Amino acid sequence: MRRAVAVALLMTACGTGGRAEPPRPRYQLVCDSADTAQQSTLFCVRTDTRNGDAFVIDLDRLPITSGASKAADERDGTYQTVCDSTVTPQKSDFRCVRLHTGTGDVIVLRLSELPHWPR
Repeated sequence: MRRAVAVALLMTACGTGGRAEPPRPRYQLVCDSADTAQQSTLFCVRTDTRNGDAFVIDLDRLPITSGASKAADERDGTYQTVCDSTVTPQKSDFRCVRLHTGTGDVIVLRLSELPHWPR
């Protein structure tokens, strides 16, 4: 029995290159727009993937980046960005929000001030 457990653990370590798999993001961000001929609004929902708790994001109350959007370097998968467009016959907007999957913090990205790639 012990040998079978040891072999299973060794196979698991070999399958991941000896590294532990990073934890899955705790928060998920979903955004979409509601469009009519007269009005278009972007809606975002943040869901806690551990317990299913969901919050509607009030985009008007979020902080907005002023220039570069870089934060502290963290593990892969720490940040998630969702963008969507809102379109009416008179106006079209494209907005993006960024979620920190560890803390749940959300910010609006001011696209006009972000660096462009490729340069």
